[in-house]
Amino acid sequence: MPRNNSSPPPPPVMTWGKASPILIVSGIFDALRYMFLMFWFFGPALAALYCTVKTSAVVGTTIGGFACTTGAAVVGFYGAPIFAAFGTIMAMATALAGFLTVFLLLAIMNSRVFKEPTTILWALFGLTISITVTVWRLYSAQIKTEKAAYKKWEKETADARAREQQQRALQAQQAQQAQQMQQTQAEQIAEQEETQQEEQKSRAEALY
Repeated sequence: MPRNNSSPPPPPVMTWGKASPILIVSGIFDALRYMFLMFWFFGPALAALYCTVKTSAVVGTTIGGFACTTGAAVVGFYGAPIFAAFGTIMAMATALAGFLTVFLLLAIMNSRVFKEPTTILWALFGLTISITVTVWRLYSAQIKTEKAAYKKWEKETADARAREQQQRALQAQQAQQAQQMQQTQAEQIAEQEETQQEEQKSRAEALY
């Protein structure tokens, strides 16, 4: 079916496939933030792992692993406040960096998401709790709104096409009726001329 050139173009529709890259970036930043929040545990564990890798080639995997694990446990126990403070600072920095990065990407790649009235509130929620949940919520509202707008556009376009087809059919019918009327009038005129010619012929024969 040919598209009506006067109809408006279809509205853009966001999908979860298009939203997945930003959600992945958000998830990475959230994972880093929560890792830093648990740095009092992950810090000594990462130190023990690094120590084991470096010393296993020298003194053996078993001895090196035991020594490093013991040392990490002691450091973690006595240095827990330091690790916790460092982790908290890094978690805040990661959250801010993630917030700025994700919302900059949204502004560049999908500025339509900011049309939602609750965007600012969800942005603050993402800065304090979870960027991924915020982005998921924003995309969810956007997808719902844009799908509804697209369905409305489809209905309006279908109605407009139906009206256009009806108008074209009516115009074709009117043109056909006008053509038939002209043909009928032409036939009537031809019959009248033929009748007049016969009458003139009859009068001429009567004179002779």
